[in-house]
Amino acid sequence: MKSRKDHKGRVLKPGESQRKSDLRYIYQYTDANGTRKVIYSRDLLELREKEKRLIRDQLDGLSTYCEGKATVNFVFDRYISTKYDLKPHTRANYKYMYDHFIRETFGRRIINEVKYSDVKHFYYLLINNHGFKPATVDGIHTLLNPTFTMAVRDGIIRNNPAEGVMTEIKRSNAWQKRKRHALTLAEQKAFMQYTANSPEYSHWLPLFTVLFGTGCRIAEVIGLR
Repeated sequence: MKSRKDHKGRVLKPGESQRKSDLRYIYQYTDANGTRKVIYSRDLLELREKEKRLIRDQLDGLSTYCEGKATVNFVFDRYISTKYDLKPHTRANYKYMYDHFIRETFGRRIINEVKYSDVKHFYYLLINNHGFKPATVDGIHTLLNPTFTMAVRDGIIRNNPAEGVMTEIKRSNAWQKRKRHALTLAEQKAFMQYTANSPEYSHWLPLFTVLFGTGCRIAEVIGLR
């Protein structure tokens, strides 16, 4: 394979190139999240110094991870970068949820300092202070739990502090599903009478009549032909 050269005839390394328009040097690489990135320089030697610093920073990050001193954020980014089977929209949803609910708070914790009670406290904080629904907390758990699992398998931490947390919370009274109560006959009669006499909602009367008369779900009724 023929090597690339710059305008001075110098051989360029893999990932390096030079733009013809302004002769700027470019180095392209892929970060831990699988995102394509570029660094620029007007001088080849300066570009290679930037490359060295980049590699050193990456190695320092790996060393920090291996020593168990990395943050939860670092480990999650490492975890999500290995999920090559994710569909683009799923990956985008995962990153959105992590960045908005975890990264600036719990994500700053050092991975080997996180305990079971820390994860539990974080989830309860989301439930009690922020009014998070069960499905939302479950979604957050599906991001943190495998992140800790990867750290366990890599030998960075001994146990997964998120394991079992959601099961315990779901068994508790952290959230209660509101019980549904059927309308009484008097309530049904009042509702139907109001609907029939309403200029705004009277056209829905046949639909409500079928719903009350059959007990069908909404999807079942609107699917009728």
